[in-house]
Amino acid sequence: MVVLMETTTTHPVSRRLPISCEPCRKRKIKCPRDRRPCQTCLRRGLHADECVYLGRPRLSSEQASGTDASVQKELLERIRNLEGLLQRQIGAHLSPQRSDPESPSVTVTSSTRTISDLDRAVESTISRFETPGHVGSLQVSATGHVRYVPVASQWNSVLANNSTSESSEKLETHGGDQGDLALPFDCHGPTSTRDLLAWLPPARYCDVLKDVYFRVFSPLFHVLHDPTFEEEYRRFRQDMDSMSKGWIGLLFIILAISVTALDDDDPLLPDLGREKTVGANIKALSARYRSMAMRCLSADSIITRHSVRSLQALVLILYARSHSNLPTWTLLGFAHHVAIAMGCHIDPERFGLGPVECEERRRAWAGLMTVYMIQHTAFGSLDARFLVHDVRLPTDIDDLDLVAGPVREPHVGPTQMTYLLMKFRLYEIAAKICQGIFNPSSRSQLPVMKFHKDITMIQDACNARYLSDTSREPLPAHHMANLNIIYSYINQLCLLLHRPTFHQYFQGEVNGETRNARDRCVEAAKGILAIHRTLVEAPQFGPYKWYTCGLGSFHAFHAAVVLTVTLMHPDNQAEFDETKSLLSDAMDLFTVLSHRSDICNKAVPILQNLITIPYSRRNNELPEAHPLSQAQPSPPTNYMLPEPSFMDVQMDSLFAQLQPHYWVSPAAICWQGWDFLAVEQTEIHRVVPEQTPSMHRFPLPLMNEKRF
Repeated sequence: MVVLMETTTTHPVSRRLPISCEPCRKRKIKCPRDRRPCQTCLRRGLHADECVYLGRPRLSSEQASGTDASVQKELLERIRNLEGLLQRQIGAHLSPQRSDPESPSVTVTSSTRTISDLDRAVESTISRFETPGHVGSLQVSATGHVRYVPVASQWNSVLANNSTSESSEKLETHGGDQGDLALPFDCHGPTSTRDLLAWLPPARYCDVLKDVYFRVFSPLFHVLHDPTFEEEYRRFRQDMDSMSKGWIGLLFIILAISVTALDDDDPLLPDLGREKTVGANIKALSARYRSMAMRCLSADSIITRHSVRSLQALVLILYARSHSNLPTWTLLGFAHHVAIAMGCHIDPERFGLGPVECEERRRAWAGLMTVYMIQHTAFGSLDARFLVHDVRLPTDIDDLDLVAGPVREPHVGPTQMTYLLMKFRLYEIAAKICQGIFNPSSRSQLPVMKFHKDITMIQDACNARYLSDTSREPLPAHHMANLNIIYSYINQLCLLLHRPTFHQYFQGEVNGETRNARDRCVEAAKGILAIHRTLVEAPQFGPYKWYTCGLGSFHAFHAAVVLTVTLMHPDNQAEFDETKSLLSDAMDLFTVLSHRSDICNKAVPILQNLITIPYSRRNNELPEAHPLSQAQPSPPTNYMLPEPSFMDVQMDSLFAQLQPHYWVSPAAICWQGWDFLAVEQTEIHRVVPEQTPSMHRFPLPLMNEKRF
């Protein structure tokens, strides 16, 4: 008895553990009891401290730190095995390709292997993280909705032995149609496919507007693969109920964009709209179809389910709202996160997709980044981290050349992607320019000449692509229009880049640098006005009134205001007469476009008042006979300029309105603040040094290959 007591005291009897851990016991299932956490808890995604047995405390930091070295080694080995298995499974599922044009080919990672199989899969953890293929996978539902699943989110699927069908089912049923999930879209109104289709115009009008889009807008903002959409549209005409709501939303936004290109006397406008004027009809129709595109995406539950077509519709909605000067910032952030949820922030080749699917994703991402740069530039700074992602720019190739297998070399001339790629590079420069000129502390360090050189390099690249081989046949009208629009934007960047130095010149800081800035700004302003007039008056550019009445008029108004400054202090009489004629023609053109353009409607009275100021100044300033007044313009040796210490109120106020942040986009214009035009002016003159010639000639309008 004594011995028994001693034995009990020296070697206490351990308490017998329950047969099952607490989570298994509560679910009334058999527990494997192999480790903590057990395999059942692992499959359910429970943490180690949740898998407990009655009588044994939860894992603590002290217990974890005291784990045997062999156990740690075993766990590390199992982690490596699991990682190796996951990598092999991703590679095994990437090879099959889907041929459905509705959505890109995708793969779903799953596992049917046992833990013993995992033990035989050995791969280094470090090498796995350094492998370029270390990405997640794409899940697709039967309806074409796509979700990107990061690698970390796939561990539960691997350990739980989930099947592909189960993952797809979760994607299909995830989230509800609750009202709060419809934000920022309208959750009310039609939701069924039939109700949404009822808002479409007659089929023959859809055909016409669709053709207008692919003739005018697709070469400018090429985010769709035209043959794919044409095939889907053919199926839609045969069976309207066969297409998804996301695709119907894409069709609606195409219609919304296309109506802005219709001519004033186009019969579609009075047939589809009921407004009294052409401009009001276009705005009403475009707004109606944009709204229906949003409703389609809401009905498609875009908050929780995404497809390539719904993403394309979102990008085009942003494009349309941007050209209509509507707020886009909130919707832009939403579209960005939808793209990330679909894995578009990762280059699609890493998912093993086909060439068409890859380009569709790259184009959607490039279009999204383009709108982001346009919008964020207007805010005065750019968060470069937004643009840093593992996505290549779209290939500079025509849609018909984008075939399965090796991609053929692009031809020498422009392709359907050339314009967007060139503008993307210009927007990158514009963002850097605005980041410098909007920041007073860094304005003095702004590398003006470097940016000027970058701009001219892009201009030379455009000339090489668009004008390299026009001897055999003329450049198509849409390419000619695209090139003129690029030229106009290059001139616009020149005005923004040299604006601070241009301002210094008229404040009396006269030297070679400020004089060059003046000459470059004058030349760029003349180029913008010439391009604007060409696009308005040339018959082949008739479908581009949406541009000439919108962004083109904004650039032209900017150029006209800059020229009024030089009109107040010209080099000689010849320059005065030339500038006066240019401004008079520009004002006449604005008057003609004012019925469709809010910008032109507001610009006409401002320009009328601005032009009267230099007229009165000139009448009081010029002598009766000036030796240069009858001669051809030439680099002058002296010219008139106000004393910097007596700068009149009008010039100060005018330069206040010419601050660069007012001219980065139409939405940034300050239409107030022009009251100074009623104030009378006083002038004082002085002689300044000889002009330094301009370094580069910025582009003038292109009508055909011989005029450039």
